[in-house]
Amino acid sequence: MGQKGMLFWVWLAERLGAANRDFPKLIAMYGNPYELFHAEEGELERIEGIHSRTAELLSNKSLDAATKILDTCERLGIGILPYGDRNYPLSLRELRDPPIVLYYTGELLEFSDLLCIGMVGTRRMSEYGLGRAYKLSYEIAAAGAAIVSGMAAGIDGVCAAAALAAGGKTVAVLGCGLDVVYPKHHRRLMGEIAKRGLIVSEYPPGTPPNHYQFPVRNRIISGLSQGTVVIEAGIGSGSLITARNAILQGKDVFTVPANIDSPGAEGTNGLLRDGAHPVLESEDVLRRYRGLYGDVLKRDVFGDAARASRVNLQYLADLGVIELTNPVPSGTERTGAVPEQKEKPKRTAKRSTSKESQPTAEPRVEASAKNEAAKKPTPDDVLKSLTSIQVEILEAMPDDRAITVDALAGMGFPYGDLIAALTMLEILGLIQKLPGALYMKT
Repeated sequence: MGQKGMLFWVWLAERLGAANRDFPKLIAMYGNPYELFHAEEGELERIEGIHSRTAELLSNKSLDAATKILDTCERLGIGILPYGDRNYPLSLRELRDPPIVLYYTGELLEFSDLLCIGMVGTRRMSEYGLGRAYKLSYEIAAAGAAIVSGMAAGIDGVCAAAALAAGGKTVAVLGCGLDVVYPKHHRRLMGEIAKRGLIVSEYPPGTPPNHYQFPVRNRIISGLSQGTVVIEAGIGSGSLITARNAILQGKDVFTVPANIDSPGAEGTNGLLRDGAHPVLESEDVLRRYRGLYGDVLKRDVFGDAARASRVNLQYLADLGVIELTNPVPSGTERTGAVPEQKEKPKRTAKRSTSKESQPTAEPRVEASAKNEAAKKPTPDDVLKSLTSIQVEILEAMPDDRAITVDALAGMGFPYGDLIAALTMLEILGLIQKLPGALYMKT
């Protein structure tokens, strides 16, 4: 695709924003953004089913912002994959709200021939969650599948790093621009994925991370993946949004059972109760796809790969994924299994120094449930944290009855912004989602 054609795709993406549901209708009618750009004034307003807000956004014909983005991408070596490109993933094309363009670094994958497994979980992982995330991701990647994650701190970072350690494929989907390192301690991990995997985002370079962008990003993780595995997730975890997206997209959802008393168990065990596939080992995921991807997947996962999938704490620390409170001593074994999560005894200042009891390293993991509870924000803090559009949507919702997403969209809220805001309001406990795409204030 020529530079001029790409210019109009970037213009359309900038005007409509992320997750705009009018986009598929418009592109089906006009065929390409160039024709849409040159549509006569008032033409879009007469199209049935197109929101007036969308027509208003597209009335801005300035190409300045798009030109600047193209120049920045060229300078930084960032590729652009528009919806109209033959390499655009078919699984994303089938979404109700597909990304108009994907910005990327790394090597594009042949998604049509590749099994992709989404691996997500909490940022506040436990030792148990870290161990399961590493082992499953390592073995699934070693078997020939690509690991798709959100690059978030915690479980996501472990899964991406484990895929790299296995010499497999990994895809990181960002909720910010590709030139923005978030979280900052993932700088080395991002560098390795850019060299040996693929990083994508629907947000142009320079876009800072905003909390409402990540729930929107999650539909791409599940959209790229044939199945999504939730490793560890509390009841308010964004990983549950990814799982919900996967269900709505008709994809498989898997989860790792957890101790019901663990702070990270409510979400994952809730998914099990609601019908998610339990995962005790990597083969629980792989066997579901061997019929369709038998020529891609390797069958010797439980050979060398299984033996090599013990958690390499030093490797994770070197990539900035975890912080070791007890760095691995020089000349000692750098690979060690993370212990299962147990009742934690109180630590004493004295520590055994015998060879048998000396741990290779200790990752800094999840705080106790008591400490986490103490950090919960007050209702006033929650309200003060809302963005202007979140406040507008909350105020537009009735106090005494539920309202549909379409009814709110009919009030002029851009669909992508609307879904992102509703998701955050739900996570913050200000509204609840009911069956039938209904929302109601709590």
